[in-house]
Amino acid sequence: MKILFHSNQLSLRGTEVALYDYAHFNELYLNNESVVATRRDGHHHPLAVEKFAKRFKVIYYDTLAELQQYADTEKIDIFYAIKSGKNDGIVLNGVKNCIHAVFKHHDFHGDVYAYVSEWLSNEMTGGKSPYVPHMILLPEEDGDLRSQLGIPSSAIVFGRYGGRETFDLPFVKRVIYKVAEKRKDIFFLFMNTENFLEDKSFFRKKWINKIVSPVMFSKNKINNIIFLEGTADPIYKRKFIQTCDAMLHARRQGESFGITCGEFSICNKPVITCDAPYIRERSHIEILGNKGIHYFNYQTLTNILLRFKKGDSGKSWDAYSERFNPRAVMEKFKDVFIGH
Repeated sequence: MKILFHSNQLSLRGTEVALYDYAHFNELYLNNESVVATRRDGHHHPLAVEKFAKRFKVIYYDTLAELQQYADTEKIDIFYAIKSGKNDGIVLNGVKNCIHAVFKHHDFHGDVYAYVSEWLSNEMTGGKSPYVPHMILLPEEDGDLRSQLGIPSSAIVFGRYGGRETFDLPFVKRVIYKVAEKRKDIFFLFMNTENFLEDKSFFRKKWINKIVSPVMFSKNKINNIIFLEGTADPIYKRKFIQTCDAMLHARRQGESFGITCGEFSICNKPVITCDAPYIRERSHIEILGNKGIHYFNYQTLTNILLRFKKGDSGKSWDAYSERFNPRAVMEKFKDVFIGH
């Protein structure tokens, strides 16, 4: 069986991390052939392009007719498309179309329409629609980045990576600034994250930033707030996580699944995340349960960060390994997308 895996772009974001994993384990566990397709004009990241090219045959196309011709010629059996969930017209004739919805859409199209989490299925259809979660995995690797980055072994490190502009709760940025000024033994480590100190990006709206950000962030650089470029290397990601004592999550939209939260969790790092009522997408909060640390506002987050203890109580923080390992997820993938 030949499956054509589609995304509109090849990026460092969780959507393409998931696409890569599904395509890889489709061959490794399910013994099918995987081909990847993406738009030629997509917002591609060169590191992601390189990663996919090393593993798969990647088809770049300009028009849907061109993609259809490829599917016909190569005798594709299943077209798998991970997307927002909105009907964008990207379906193919003569094959089984499997749509994997990432966000809160209720726009059924294709032959199978599934969500990326149990929470999202419950939220949108009361659990009537199927779901296939993302898988959480990282290679086993010793070591961290502390020596390389000049971070003392005794320091407390809160880390984060994800979408560049999705660390977007303004009060969290202010807490980080104040805590970093007060406590030089606490470091904040960001990867693929907007440098809100240099860019003065307290808010998303630029006209507000011009007024507010210089007041909120009078300094362009604080030594214990570190920003790194993004990576597609899972070994580097593992070392990044092992540099940290906890993840600091601050996405106003929340997560319809939350791969990064899962990656920190399987490395036994607590995830500190906002559980305020305005967080709309709450899959990560539901999955983490009592293995998450929740804040609600400026003061509760400040207290959590200032009172945090390294290796606190020896607790197990892993909420993902049992249900979201590759074998468990690919069984679900097979049942929903191939067996349906």
